[in-house]
Amino acid sequence: MSNNKKMTDEEFSKMISLLAKFANTEMDQFAVWKFKSEFGDVFINISLHAHFDNSMYNDVTNAIKKYYW
Repeated sequence: MSNNKKMTDEEFSKMISLLAKFANTEMDQFAVWKFKSEFGDVFINISLHAHFDNSMYNDVTNAIKKYYW
């Protein structure tokens, strides 16, 4: 992917912050979504339960900005 298409650090932080807000205010136990991208279907699974060993997940807590919620 070319650099001009990549997210900025601020865009990434906003995305993670809004997902955190969604998880804290709208989500019950899980959310499963899909959308089309230029590479094909993208599947998103947000859950209160890990699907893999906890160590396999990247902790993005530090990217969450409290001002988004």
